[in-house]
Amino acid sequence: MTSERSSLLERRRQSNYNSLGDFPELPSTGDIRRINNSNNISAPATLLSPGYPSTPSIRDDRHGRFKLFNKRLGSYDEDRQGLIKENTGLRVWYESYSTIDWIHEIIKEGVRTRKLREAPGWRGRWEKAIDASQAWILVIMTGVVVALIAWFIDVVQEWMSDLKSGYCTTNWRYNSNFCCWGKEEHESCPEWRTWPEVFDTKTESGSYHISMLMYTVLGLLMSLIASLMVVWSAEKVVARAPPSKTISKPSTPVVSSRKLEDHKQPKLQTKTAYYSAGSGIPEVKVILAGFVIKGFLGIKNLFVKSIGMIFSTSSGLNCGKEGPFVHFACSVANILCRLFDKYNKNESKRREVLSASAAAGVAVAFGAPIGGVLFSLEEVSYYFPIKTMIRSYCCAMMAAVVLKIMDPFGTGKIVLFQVRYDKEYHLFELLPFLLTGVFAGCFGAFTSYYNIKYQHIRKNTFIKKYPVTEVLAIMIVTAVVSYWNPFARMGLNEFVANLFSECSEKDNNGGLCADDVSEIPRLLYLLLTTLVIKMCLTMVTFGCRVPGGIFLPGLIIGACTGRVIGLIMQYLTVTYPTAWPFTACAEDIAARGECVIPGVYAMVGAAASLTGVTRTTVSLVVIMFELTYSLTYAVPIMIAVMVAKWVSDAMFIEGIYDLLIDLQTYPYLDARREYVHTLTIQDLTEHNHATIDIDKLNTVGKLCEKLEDIAAMGYSEDGGFPILSNEGKYLEGYIASSELLHALNLLCRYFDNNPYPMTEQERNNVPCYFRRSDQDNSLLLETEENPILCLIPSNTTADTVDTENHSRPPLNDFSIYVDQAPLTINLNASMELLMEMFVKLGARYVCLTKTNGQYLGIIHKRTLLAYLKTLEEGAEE
Repeated sequence: MTSERSSLLERRRQSNYNSLGDFPELPSTGDIRRINNSNNISAPATLLSPGYPSTPSIRDDRHGRFKLFNKRLGSYDEDRQGLIKENTGLRVWYESYSTIDWIHEIIKEGVRTRKLREAPGWRGRWEKAIDASQAWILVIMTGVVVALIAWFIDVVQEWMSDLKSGYCTTNWRYNSNFCCWGKEEHESCPEWRTWPEVFDTKTESGSYHISMLMYTVLGLLMSLIASLMVVWSAEKVVARAPPSKTISKPSTPVVSSRKLEDHKQPKLQTKTAYYSAGSGIPEVKVILAGFVIKGFLGIKNLFVKSIGMIFSTSSGLNCGKEGPFVHFACSVANILCRLFDKYNKNESKRREVLSASAAAGVAVAFGAPIGGVLFSLEEVSYYFPIKTMIRSYCCAMMAAVVLKIMDPFGTGKIVLFQVRYDKEYHLFELLPFLLTGVFAGCFGAFTSYYNIKYQHIRKNTFIKKYPVTEVLAIMIVTAVVSYWNPFARMGLNEFVANLFSECSEKDNNGGLCADDVSEIPRLLYLLLTTLVIKMCLTMVTFGCRVPGGIFLPGLIIGACTGRVIGLIMQYLTVTYPTAWPFTACAEDIAARGECVIPGVYAMVGAAASLTGVTRTTVSLVVIMFELTYSLTYAVPIMIAVMVAKWVSDAMFIEGIYDLLIDLQTYPYLDARREYVHTLTIQDLTEHNHATIDIDKLNTVGKLCEKLEDIAAMGYSEDGGFPILSNEGKYLEGYIASSELLHALNLLCRYFDNNPYPMTEQERNNVPCYFRRSDQDNSLLLETEENPILCLIPSNTTADTVDTENHSRPPLNDFSIYVDQAPLTINLNASMELLMEMFVKLGARYVCLTKTNGQYLGIIHKRTLLAYLKTLEEGAEE
């Protein structure tokens, strides 16, 4: 008997059965042991049938999330006993469009750390060293991989962008710069053949039309490929209703009286989510704030985003690759987190690495590692402790160093538009710098606001049904309105580099330099028309179904504005050299032939415009410092950015990323916003929210009805049930709907291979328990002799089960999922305290109680967001 018992135990270990969610193969036949209780009454053998039609939340897929089983079957919380002792309960893998439990993740990390510190001797020291090094290994690997991908994108994108004008005859892989290496801009390059030369077009008119035709055809082909890749990678998700503008208290009953078989399934609408389109920064922001979007940071999306971005930015569409760099950098970090369970199975720790990777994305986009760290802190991250800042610095440093070694442009620069200024500015230039900040900030805010207006039109009209057609139409419009202007048809990276550069005898900056004062009016006309074209194209292009960001278009809008003001100042200083205050320019004009550098104004305007678009300040200033290799123009850039911030905030409060988050109705709670509250905590409380009374019999049928009720209220992802006692008066705990669904699915899954002839009523009456101190349980328990279930007599609890004979808790004991210390707030507390609990603690819910602990209701994050949305709309009016 002993040897047989040992053999069974060994087979159980080999089957890897102790992880929550893993199941052994059941025998084809089995029996149910009926063990009588103390009253000598046989307990009902009530099991779930795999064909159970009365639990639509469990058995069907109409909700998109309520499925037969979670996608990931492995264990999420490994140290089950430690978490149960902490009274926080176990958690399952988070479903898409849900919010992580920050408090649980922090407690979970604390349990793991304490267990690690208790390891004695040299083995313990080695484990601690390995654990401490995992974060550094992750950020270093992330920085290296991000730099390699950025190098590939930069090289291929430059080649494909130049392909619209011609190709290299000596080596087809070379772009125009490498093909004509060592030659000045004014020198001819026979190695590079333009398309008019290929088609042997001899007239000027014919050359223009051939060039425009090839520009348009190749642009259409590239944009078509980019949009098709995005559409191919799109996913169908359940459409979530936006937050209601009015706060109403639901009247959902605790348990519906209708029969399950008579339940009519509501039809939920689905929408197409194009995860690869756009910049991805708004989604990264909400993910770092605790939101879960499955697949957004996955391998498939990383591939489509990287390759599609090459085609979209090379096609001539008015979009940049700098914003998507942040997205694919976070994707790389998310994928690498799977190497270590410390980060793979703790969403809070994972987000620390994602914040660090966002800094690497900015570092390779602008060649600004310090600016990347500050951008991650200021714009992207929600939770940014000191250790995350140091790791962000390491990740950004590694990315910048590796990309510097790879040298994608052959110039020794990380990005194409890095420049260097060595001339001091004059005091009288502070006024035009200030005006540059005013106009550039105004244009940036104006562009972002009307881009959101157009995206509203796209979302609510027939345009959303034809994403590929829309992209092709935008490409045709771009070619028609841009090609006649030599500046507008120029590649975005090349155009920004020319706008920022200082004029010289050898470099004409693509025609932006004026050899004589008389040429300045013509340049002003071309630049102003380019500014209008770029603003209009950005309004309709950003957000269409191709990968692309708004960083570079925003830079160009501000750079054109700054260059125009710089040219005006150059004209005034040269034309009126003796007028006050231009007399200070006499020495510069004598030595250099000019007093002001229009490229500097372009740099200042670019920073101001990006501030108007995104509302970021400090990080943009530092990025501009790193782009210019100098602090000479620190004060002008700081003045322009600050003025742009004031002007844009006066026009429209929110930046482009916050507006996009609102457009997509993501549950993002901005910690930087301040509100003047008009309601009290009791006004937001849902007093009739579905609850579970542990003093009553809770069967599977009733629990399924509760899940249906909470799904109908719109809380299927982040909802849950307060657990009450003493006739529903006092709060005992809280169980999330995802954990309850998972526990019920365990029962269904276990009996899939064991059909039993049972009536529907018997299947409905399987009892479930939510505390380990119940005194009248019929616990479904697995035995070691056979992998089947038996019924335990009354007065037997999960705490008193013989651990030598039973390796896991009863399947209908749901107490292991119950959070026995739920977040509560007193009814007399202020709204400010409630806000702090949701913002600082990352709470998904807060229960309202009286001073004596009596339960009054619950406040969900969704309700709070609806209320805050009402406040924002009232403030705008």
